[in-house]
Amino acid sequence: MKKAVYTFIAGILATFLLSSALTAQIPHLIFHAELVGAEQIPTVNTSGRGLITLMYNPERTKVTVTGLMVNIDGDITNVTLNMGKTGETGAVLLDLTPTVIGRRLHAEIDVPDQLLRNLLPNQVYATLSTTAHPSGEIRGQFICETDEDFTGILTGSEAVPVSNSAALGFGGLHFPKGSEDLAYAFSVRDLSSTVTEIGLYKGDPGTVGTLVHDLTPGFFGGLFQGLLEFSDLPPDVLREMREGKYYIVVKTENYPDGEIRGQIGFQGYFTSIAPINSFQQVPNPGSTGFGFSLNKLSPGLDSITTTVSMINLVPTSIDIHIGDPGTVGPLFETLAPSSNPLIFQKKYAINSAQLTDFAQGRFYVNITTSAYPNGEIRGQMKNTLRKGYAFDLCKEQMVPPTNSNGFGVGMASVDQANCYLNYKVIYDKLSGPVNEALICQAPPTMNGNAIYPMPTTSPLIPGIQEIMAAHGVAIELGETYMLLVTNAYPNGEIRGQIVRGFSCPETSAGISPVQKIEEVLVSPNPFRSELSVTFSSETSFDAKIVLYDILGVQTLVYPIQITEGDQVVKMPTAGLPIGYYTMVLETPDRSSGKLLKKLIRQE
Repeated sequence: MKKAVYTFIAGILATFLLSSALTAQIPHLIFHAELVGAEQIPTVNTSGRGLITLMYNPERTKVTVTGLMVNIDGDITNVTLNMGKTGETGAVLLDLTPTVIGRRLHAEIDVPDQLLRNLLPNQVYATLSTTAHPSGEIRGQFICETDEDFTGILTGSEAVPVSNSAALGFGGLHFPKGSEDLAYAFSVRDLSSTVTEIGLYKGDPGTVGTLVHDLTPGFFGGLFQGLLEFSDLPPDVLREMREGKYYIVVKTENYPDGEIRGQIGFQGYFTSIAPINSFQQVPNPGSTGFGFSLNKLSPGLDSITTTVSMINLVPTSIDIHIGDPGTVGPLFETLAPSSNPLIFQKKYAINSAQLTDFAQGRFYVNITTSAYPNGEIRGQMKNTLRKGYAFDLCKEQMVPPTNSNGFGVGMASVDQANCYLNYKVIYDKLSGPVNEALICQAPPTMNGNAIYPMPTTSPLIPGIQEIMAAHGVAIELGETYMLLVTNAYPNGEIRGQIVRGFSCPETSAGISPVQKIEEVLVSPNPFRSELSVTFSSETSFDAKIVLYDILGVQTLVYPIQITEGDQVVKMPTAGLPIGYYTMVLETPDRSSGKLLKKLIRQE
């Protein structure tokens, strides 16, 4: 366990030290969706599964789309990103159909601005239609790969009963995805008397709730901090904290029911709670002053609200600068006192380039005093984004290569402190069940040692793994890979380097000759007793032309022998009912298909 890493003071500073050693380790906006039939509206009974990953480039002008669909009943006709939460249907935001290659998705595409604004609050889903389910076969909600922050401002006005104390508590809680702990750190100042209890309670605002955990042992020197193990907390604590159902109260001798109190609020999926101290100042003056900054993006991603409070110093100015850790950057904004004289706050506009600066941790708070006019304490605005990866697995990456028909697609993310790896891998067409799945360390073209086991679930492998910090660096350098082992391939059947981008040729993704059919012309449309289909093929192979009705039911199957080059197929259609049809060219086993035309049958 790396519990000490995730105190706000030691852990975040360790992150900065690691970042300075490997400047390429910038976080990313990466989202993934796991698609199943149960998420469709109405529910679809299918064994189909899918995994789609969206990863933004640093400037957020383009998105790399990766994905794979397995066990679907029909052939893909449509993939879209729609606006809506789970259980809702909404308008199409982006059509991903052009990124489909067989049953794989892969492309770098331009994206509309509104996509990110809806992805961050979990308001985008992917839906996939097939020839068997034209209204949608599988669907999944996108999740942002971030850690989670929760904030709290404790005042006398929030106490029950209300107190007249001028004391203040200020700080938050941090959950790195994969951790077994929830870290907390708060500064407290101007209490009227000795602390008797600091407690985390479950309860709504204005009510007296139930004590969940005693935080008093972590109180010293104007701070209370520590780690809460999830085994000691209610099972739904994270979900309920997102819903605002917890609060922290500080009880003192003068206020036995609570001198100050504050409800815990979820910051969102792209935010920052950061310590402000002398260790980050350039140079370090050795001050005992300390503070926190809470930094929250607006829904439109065009402004930030920064809130700051501190102890053990009297500020002359509280400024926001833009610069990397360990450097002195230019002044950007100056905060002013809020309605509470102990809290400084400002909402300020940012442009696209400054949003990139915030995402990559270049904003910082600098607090000056009369003794230190250039800055006594400083706090880099470390955010909750994780480092993201999207990659593929195939026989060609094996050393030596195998002759497997298997293929896989994966996504992964690592927190900025290099302590936790989150991943999902989906695979298809292996020779048999996976009996061992491993994360190994070695660069491409070399075999390495296994460092972590993975589950062997089918067809999707999800996992969260606590890792050594050195392995987080190795992942960023592209020196780790995932290996899937089967009985037929005891040394590994397919492998995928954990990188940002696909490494396998298209043929490894099950790209059959069907997908390479070109120059297709279907006539007439509307049709009656016969259809003429002309096209060009790169190779010769057996296939079939299938007509599906509007409900996705096969109404006509016409086997054909395709030869290399140009050809014409005359297909009798007499006796078909009047209506709408979809024409698909398929392999005999339906493992691959290509949409040819949407048609109308009339008298």
